[in-house]
Amino acid sequence: MRPIGNTRYTSLLEIKQRYPPYLFFERKIMKVSQLTLAVLLTATFSSAYAVNVEGGSSKPNLIEPKISDSLPFGSGAAGIKVSTGNGLSNSINLQAGPAQRIRNKYGNSPINGGNQNANANGTANPKYLQPGDINPIAGWFSKTKLAQVWYEKRHNNTEVFSVRQMADPKLPIAPKFGGMTFAKVPTAATNVFFGEWAPRKGNSNQIANSTDLNMNDGNRTVWFVGENPTKNTRNLATATYNVIGVNKHTPGKNDFYTGEIKATFGTSDKGSMSGALKRAGDRDLNFNGVEIINSKGTFNSIKGRNNEGITGQFYGNGAAAMAGYATRGTDNNKGDDVAFGGAKK
Repeated sequence: MRPIGNTRYTSLLEIKQRYPPYLFFERKIMKVSQLTLAVLLTATFSSAYAVNVEGGSSKPNLIEPKISDSLPFGSGAAGIKVSTGNGLSNSINLQAGPAQRIRNKYGNSPINGGNQNANANGTANPKYLQPGDINPIAGWFSKTKLAQVWYEKRHNNTEVFSVRQMADPKLPIAPKFGGMTFAKVPTAATNVFFGEWAPRKGNSNQIANSTDLNMNDGNRTVWFVGENPTKNTRNLATATYNVIGVNKHTPGKNDFYTGEIKATFGTSDKGSMSGALKRAGDRDLNFNGVEIINSKGTFNSIKGRNNEGITGQFYGNGAAAMAGYATRGTDNNKGDDVAFGGAKK
């Protein structure tokens, strides 16, 4: 141990006890390290170009679809702003951020294997995102478990990502929540996402291994967002979409709505949709009578013709993808809301 002044100390503990300024200096170092870690976790990415991004949310004060900000994962892509408990976070690039990092954590191998309909034990072999998964240098400073995560591939090869936040972010721009499940529409034409979010419940973030994402909370929110929204669908050929819906997902379980939805665009200002999404034990999510606004490439329920509270958007060239959500016509019951999306067959 090196001497301080003319005194030789035999241990770091002895220095701390006999030399209080050292302890002050150590605390300063710790504070700088925490700040450095926080900065690194919000670092690094930029985008050479921006795309048009549009989406929707059942509670925009908790989840707001928006073009992504430069921090933390890069600007100009499909993103969402997430509740911080006192406002909204920066808009998070879903593709470059959580989606890619969860894929990497699982080595692109879903927990349900090659069977899209298989149930898997979501608590077996738990995986966690740590600072080093976000930024390699940040891994030098901390091994904190930021979130427990899951990766699945479901109906029509749709990627499904689930996150249970465990850390308590210190930065005001960082999101704070209990759980989130989101899926990516399986098309190379554009990046389109949809999902559900719920706030944190009590000290649930301190539980080491759990598939409880708190989706029974009254503030559960469903949302969708995508790049390159289709702005004019008039005169497009009638199309059928392979669609999957998310409602209170438990990681590992095959508990999704699935089905084929038909879009008849037509040659006039408005088109129509038909078909249904089905899940065993629940009533169908019916698209019959949903109206397409061809000038905007959007669709929505019209009361009296369809009472499911559906709203959504087509994306990509030729309306290659679609996404949206349904409130099921029960605005006071967030538990039955469904987020959905799909690609053209």
